[in-house]
Amino acid sequence: MPGTDDLSLGIPGVGPVRPGTHFCALYSGPAERDRLLFPFLEEGLRHGDKCLCLIDDVEPALVRDRVLGQPGPGYAERSAQLDVERASDVYLRSGEFTVADMTDFLSESVDSAMEDEFDLLRAAGEMSWVLPGPPGRDELFSYESGLNHLVEEVPAILICLFDLQKFGADMLVEVLRTHPKVLLDRTVIDNPHYVPPQRYRRPAPTPTPTAREVEVDRERMDARWHSLTGAELRVASCVARGMTNRAIAEELIVSRHTVDAHLKHVFVKLEIHSRVELAVQAMQRGLARA
Repeated sequence: MPGTDDLSLGIPGVGPVRPGTHFCALYSGPAERDRLLFPFLEEGLRHGDKCLCLIDDVEPALVRDRVLGQPGPGYAERSAQLDVERASDVYLRSGEFTVADMTDFLSESVDSAMEDEFDLLRAAGEMSWVLPGPPGRDELFSYESGLNHLVEEVPAILICLFDLQKFGADMLVEVLRTHPKVLLDRTVIDNPHYVPPQRYRRPAPTPTPTAREVEVDRERMDARWHSLTGAELRVASCVARGMTNRAIAEELIVSRHTVDAHLKHVFVKLEIHSRVELAVQAMQRGLARA
């Protein structure tokens, strides 16, 4: 096991974490992403970590310039700490996504950091590269699940970045099922929807929806959510924050039976069948921040 010393993510309001942690960070839009990503990398440089950023939505050179700042004392040392690459170039480096290729890349990154006498690899991967449906896309969550075994054995902190405005509910369900911790609204949540690798089963392949199909699905979702009562919305918000029915009843000062009844009504109105589907939809609507 890696060392147990608590480390700062550098993100205001987020408490310490330990090496060997695999997060998904859920956010809405570029501004919110940047409030997570850049403090995370800047703290890594301050702490003396090897930092790796994989991103397509921003030019790698712009990321480097913003994180490193102006040349001056210590600039060369900081520059050697930071690698920024296009996410699609790394995740699809053989022209398709494969679990073996990406696992090898991550293992090589950890080994290289250790050879260069860094105590920790701090890596962030922005995941929009998968949305066009590249070859091998269906292997992504097998990789994400298996990554939990690997990261337990290496001195690393890994954050996978998912934009709630871009990803559909079906894919976000798998995001929650494969990440033991969720970073949402500058809060780290022990993910109650996480499925350990030994029990995880990859979902059946599904075609990538068109932009029009995504738009229609969101319109239908909006109509269903508008049918919820205030009490049902409050229960949905609590589910999105990972709370149990007992904890929800205590927070809302109602009976456990009342919470159960509200949830049944919510499932019927939204045409869903699980808490994880409810959590994803509530997060997409910003209810987890309530």
